[in-house]
Amino acid sequence: MKQILIHYTSETGNTDQIANLLKQHLEKRGFAITMKQIGLEDIVNISELHQFDGILFGTYTYFDGELPFEIEVYYDFLEEIDLTGTVVGVFGSGDTSYALFCHAVDLMKKQFEQTHATVINHTVKVDLYPEDEETLAAIKKLADQFEDALIHSLPVGNPC
Repeated sequence: MKQILIHYTSETGNTDQIANLLKQHLEKRGFAITMKQIGLEDIVNISELHQFDGILFGTYTYFDGELPFEIEVYYDFLEEIDLTGTVVGVFGSGDTSYALFCHAVDLMKKQFEQTHATVINHTVKVDLYPEDEETLAAIKKLADQFEDALIHSLPVGNPC
């Protein structure tokens, strides 16, 4: 059974909800899911990432395109790890009233690409709360492409 880590941070609960929706999609498909929320007080053990076949990483975007404080150390630690053979998908929430909508998702995707992981091209960027049909379809698409990559160990998806 493939081991999946859903690692995320959420300030308002929006990114938490996306994480839970992804978990529901993947549990139906028989994956073993571990969910871990990253908080301000958490010590990140980046080496634990090697225990998983796949990682879904979620973040909100702080203010105008910034990484949340609680994942800045995580972001920096990714420079020191090789995740070759690990499938990674990135998702998050933001607010379209800011010019750099969900920019933290883009920053984390780029950082994961530097780890040599198989990073899914499709990302999920949700304006506030994930409730409309288009957003729910985008979440399902990420779950589908993530599953496909885990099964086939090949990069999948279309550039965003």
